[in-house]
This record gives sequence, C-alpha cells and structure tokens, in this order.
Amino acid sequence: MGAKTALIDRYGVFLGVKQGRFVLREGRDVKLDLSPAELESIIVASEGVSISASAIMLAMSFGIDLVFMRRMRPVGRIIPYKYGTLMKNWALQIKLHESGGSLNIAKRMLEGKLHNQRMVLLEYSRRFRGSGRSSKHLDEKAEEILRRGAELSQAGSVEELLVIEGHAAKAYWSGVSHILPEDLGFRHRYTRSNPPPSELDSFNTALNIGYGILKKEVWRAIFLAGLNPYYGFLHKQRGGRPALVLDLMEEFRPISVDRPLIGLAKTNKGVILKLLSQDGEAHRFIWSHIIKYMKESHPPHTELINSQARKLVLHLQGIHRYEPYKSRW
Repeated sequence: MGAKTALIDRYGVFLGVKQGRFVLREGRDVKLDLSPAELESIIVASEGVSISASAIMLAMSFGIDLVFMRRMRPVGRIIPYKYGTLMKNWALQIKLHESGGSLNIAKRMLEGKLHNQRMVLLEYSRRFRGSGRSSKHLDEKAEEILRRGAELSQAGSVEELLVIEGHAAKAYWSGVSHILPEDLGFRHRYTRSNPPPSELDSFNTALNIGYGILKKEVWRAIFLAGLNPYYGFLHKQRGGRPALVLDLMEEFRPISVDRPLIGLAKTNKGVILKLLSQDGEAHRFIWSHIIKYMKESHPPHTELINSQARKLVLHLQGIHRYEPYKSRW
C-alpha cells in the first residue's frame, strides 16, 4: 500500500500526537488516527486548523511533508533543520546561472512542456478519428506546437523563449477548448497576468486547483533533491517566489493536471466541475482526483517528478546532461 496524503481542511480541528501516532480531533471526536509510517504528506488547507509542536516534530522525524495551503495554493511548508546544510547544490545553481548555462536548461524544460502539450492534443485527435469526428483542428494545433518547439533552439534569451511558449500556449488551449464540452464555457486559459473579464469559468478554476497540487509535489521533489527552490532558470527570481518549482512544473502541467481534468470533463462525473464556485466538496473531489491520477499512473507522476529533480542535480554536478520528461501519450 502506498503512503497516504492527509488533507486537513475542516475548521476547528486539532492535529496532535498520541502514543507516537497522529490523531486529528474535532471536539471529542477522533477524525484521523494514523501511524507516521503510513503518511507521505500532511496538507493543512484551512486557517482554522490547530497543530501541536509534537505533531510538527513527529512529521519532521519521519520526513513527512508538512504543507500549508490557502484556496488550494501552497503558501508555506516546514522543512527539517538538516536541509539548510545542503549548500553545495545551491552554489552549483548559482554557478550555472552566472556561466550562462541556465538558458539551455530553460530551453529543455520548455521543450518537454511543448512536447507534452502536443501529446495531449494528439491523444484526442486519435480518439476523435476513432469515433468518426473530424480531428483537423487538433492536428493543426498540434502541428503548430511542433513548429514552435523547433524554434526553441534558436532563442537567444529567456524573453525569446517566453514569446515562443506564449504562441504555443495559444495553439494548445485552442485545441483544449475544442475537446471540452461546450457547456463548460472554456475559451481561454486565464492567469493572474491575463485575468478573465468576468467570473472565472469552472475549468480554469479546476486547472488552478490542479496546478496548486502539482506545485506542492514539485516543491517536495526539489527539497528532497537538495536544490534551492527559489533559484530558477526560466522564471525570474523574486522575493518569496519559488522560481525553480515553477520551472520544473512546466514539463508536468499538461500530463499531470490538464490530461486528467480533460478526461474528467468528458465523463458523466464532469458535472462536478460546474459546482466548483459554490461547493467545497467539489474542490476536495478535484484535489483527490488529481492526487490519485498522479500516484496511480504507470509510472506514478510523483516518481517522475522526483526523477527529474535528481536529473537536474546530476546536470549541475556535470555528470549527465539534463533531458526533459517527454510522455508517449
């Protein structure tokens, strides 16, 4: 049995320790009683949760990821004291950036992202043809992403890479909107820099939840690999911004979040997406759906993310050239 992830999002609960086990109480009622050996991570997703110092120390002793989230976005985590001694990898990150090698890493990460976006569209192109529907639009958008991917090697700066990524994203999300049921109302991918003109549609909301979960998993992998999460290669360094986490997320957005959410939208359970603006249970369903998909895929995406973080360390150490993760389908 794989290790569990505990989501604690109920107001007024208390997480403590009894006889070496985590115990979650709501008043006098015990809601959770688990051995630390059963847990991989604990997610605190409500500001009304109380947690004891003994629970924090038990989590650190067993290497359990303890993350705090607000509206399904990570806002902080508690890390073991010994992590602060891993200065060698941090120095290598800075050295690579100063030597100009960071541009090549950024190119490879975007190469992986664009490849995986294309694979998502080609998967549904194949399904459309199998069901007798025209795949022309998806094929055209997949071809455009392929052309944009070929331009990455010629880019001379991160700014040029971001322009290429932006063009590819426009083609990708056009393809995704063609796949999704029309009644979801998805037309564009909206972000903080590109906010919607009115209320955010349900699929964009689901994507935000999914990317928050992915961010947590990538952040954890980067810590386990001994890297500095704030010193990236593609995203600019800003105070409190985990740039390297955002970098490594790029390869996995299409396959770890977009793909399972598109699949959900195409089933009879897709109706739950329409409840996201009004139902906390719908948020928890999306959260558990993404986590389950990432852990139960073959191989598990959590393992793939950990592997990519370790590959980055090997690149920094000059042992192996970093290669992005490229899905087959």
